[in-house]
Amino acid sequence: MIAGAALFSTPAGAQNLLGDFGDWILMGDDTMSLALTTDSDNIAFGLVCGPDCHIYIEPHEPCIEARSYPVTLETGADTLMVTMTCTASQSEPLLVMDEDKKFLAMIAKQESLLVTITREDGRLSQFRFPLAGSELAIGLALAASHYIAPPLTVAVPDHFAVPRPGKSLN
Repeated sequence: MIAGAALFSTPAGAQNLLGDFGDWILMGDDTMSLALTTDSDNIAFGLVCGPDCHIYIEPHEPCIEARSYPVTLETGADTLMVTMTCTASQSEPLLVMDEDKKFLAMIAKQESLLVTITREDGRLSQFRFPLAGSELAIGLALAASHYIAPPLTVAVPDHFAVPRPGKSLN
């Protein structure tokens, strides 16, 4: 599982709608920020940030967890080949990649993005996403990520360990 994949397990319903920017929305709370859009089939695409940010697509198609998939990202002006990794989420599998400044610059001020995913059987899945408002929504999600603290890890001393049935602490 990728670092930060736990971000995807937070239910969208727990998020607060922070703004509507063209075809994009911005959501957030004290654990994450999310800028997203959908295509005509309600396939989600966007940027999710906790302490780290990831670009994701929720293709509503199965993928093999932890497997990498070649993805072509095209605007009217540029093409970028990337690899996205399948990860589990609370509802459906997601394809994710780390935040990519080159990609974010590529989509700025463009009208749409064509995403082509090459599946394990060679089949191509294509999705077209509107980009109106993406620059502002993504910029605000990135800015909000600076205020999100990493999850706390608490070490429990051995003398506080709770025995489990059939297990001894010694």
